Amino acid sequence: MLNDVPINKPSPKIILSLRKIAGTPFALIRNGFPRCLHVVYICIVLPAVMPVLPICLRLYTWIKRIALKYYFAEKKIRYWRQNKETLLSLADKGYKTKIQHFGLDMEKARPSENARQQLHRVELGEIDQDGFLLSKVGKISNVPSVSKKQFLARKRFGLRVVAIDGYVCIEKHYKGNKSSFVNEIEAHYHLGRAGCNIPVIRDVDFDNLTLTFSYISGPVLREELAGRGAVVRDRDIEENPELTRFGKRKRAIKRIPECRLVLGDVIDSKFIELVFAELNKIHEARFIWNDIKYGNIIIEERSGKPYLIDFDWALRFPGLGKNAFRILCDRDIKKFNACFGR
Repeated sequence: MLNDVPINKPSPKIILSLRKIAGTPFALIRNGFPRCLHVVYICIVLPAVMPVLPICLRLYTWIKRIALKYYFAEKKIRYWRQNKETLLSLADKGYKTKIQHFGLDMEKARPSENARQQLHRVELGEIDQDGFLLSKVGKISNVPSVSKKQFLARKRFGLRVVAIDGYVCIEKHYKGNKSSFVNEIEAHYHLGRAGCNIPVIRDVDFDNLTLTFSYISGPVLREELAGRGAVVRDRDIEENPELTRFGKRKRAIKRIPECRLVLGDVIDSKFIELVFAELNKIHEARFIWNDIKYGNIIIEERSGKPYLIDFDWALRFPGLGKNAFRILCDRDIKKFNACFGR
């Protein structure tokens, strides 16, 4: 009878083989296909994209600056106006320099008129293009000074040295440039909380676009190099016919090798490493400095550590991809290497 015919069951090995065959497409999707895509990405996509990516990032940075200038600056100013206390929260904890450090008596430096102003703010002088001080209160200790005749007017923003409540500060006037004003606010807010060696914002005037920073005591690296004979000051360059025939950017590039010749007489490798560590902190906070030069580095007189200034060109890229942001960081690092021979 039919029911008595024995049925041969497939062996376990055959069943296992059938399962493997049936699962091959799923295994390919699960393991092989993503790897194939990764190989295609590494071998084809990246070589095609990487040469173009830096150009795209430059365009993106340019669009970001234009958007900030014509659209976002006003919104950001309104935001920080409403959050002024938060912006100034580090003012009492940050770097401070008392007016006595300048060898000045506050009572003698204080003007006779405007009694209300006397209690809060006293103007001590104006800083020129090369960082020299035109004093309004007589000779000031430890600060390179010039006469009114020697004063070289600044090309971008105005800088004044003021005393506020007995502490020396730098007042920066942005002359209506709202985007640079906002850039500096955001950079100092985030970088100050990231532990960078930078001045703190002690006061802000949103109507006149003015920021007041703590004064960092110590020589500017550019001035120390100039003291060793390097042609690095703007006034020296304008008197040098070999450099005046070039544009601003070419001039900056051409004076670096001469500065490098005397750099070792001013700072050591440890100081350079400290500057690079500060640059890394800036990048970790998702900022690009964009303004690495000898004139923006102060050698703090008590600790000998570098303090960085001038962040009106700095930009923050919180949402940019890791690889793309690394390319922007490399541009900063390339400028650092050019200045310090690393």
